[in-house]
Amino acid sequence: MTAREALRAGLLAALRAALQPLAVTVFDAVPVRASVPQAVLGEPGESDWGAAGIEGRELRVAVTLTDEGERPLRLRAAMQAVEGITLSAALADGWQVAGWAVTATRMVKTGARWTASVEWRARLWRVGQ
Repeated sequence: MTAREALRAGLLAALRAALQPLAVTVFDAVPVRASVPQAVLGEPGESDWGAAGIEGRELRVAVTLTDEGERPLRLRAAMQAVEGITLSAALADGWQVAGWAVTATRMVKTGARWTASVEWRARLWRVGQ
């Protein structure tokens, strides 16, 4: 399993746990038809973050949250829940989280819909090479 796959699997599980109390449906790709509120996990951008004898990857990934309404109260609560996610140190297939940080957040209104995004930087290294 690649670092990308391990990060996505861990993050999808964490997103579903964090957003379930708010009744936000989490998708791993943009749905063709779905009601709001919803969250879509994007594809991570990836670069090398290794050293001599250490396999490491730096990944940047964002989740997009969408809701409707006059005021974005539920969307703000969903953003807070998402910003508070911390991944466990151990991910699948020997990948370990060495660093995890929110790097950007945004919220905009287009018509009747509110859209927010939260972006993270993850640094992973592989144990037992």
